[in-house]
Amino acid sequence: MAVYHALADRLRERITSGEWRVGTKLPSISELQGEYGIRSLNTVRAAQQRLAEEGLIETRQGVGAFVVGTEPLRAVDVPGELAQIRDRLTTVLAAMDSQSKHSLTIDLDDPAEPHLYFVLTDALEEWAGRMRDQVEDEPDYPNSPHHIEWAETADRLRQKVEDAV
Repeated sequence: MAVYHALADRLRERITSGEWRVGTKLPSISELQGEYGIRSLNTVRAAQQRLAEEGLIETRQGVGAFVVGTEPLRAVDVPGELAQIRDRLTTVLAAMDSQSKHSLTIDLDDPAEPHLYFVLTDALEEWAGRMRDQVEDEPDYPNSPHHIEWAETADRLRQKVEDAV
């Protein structure tokens, strides 16, 4: 077995066991080299890349690697989770369209939905951007005022989610 496979297995174990929770910054490459007695930084990078492909970590150039999930994506029903989130957001959009009040409860600590925070914040950011782009592309479009409101609402929802974590 390649050294980076073994290192990825060890790091994955620490993540899935809960030693490193979502949001935790992993030790630096040099710290991991020292801890595991690995001489090549490319070996550590390859292990991190493998975990990133599995959806467990995210690497940020010059900042480090962070845990973003506690289950490898191959074990998660990503399309199913996205469909559930889409359905929830569709319900909220329908309530906004009808000007009625609607409450939605999302448990960001639900262990059954470890990627929910990241999917939700990314979806809200994307949605707000699309609403703003549409207004910018077609300023005379009849729904432009609504799109601006929806973009602002998405920004407020995203901020509330971020503040809750």
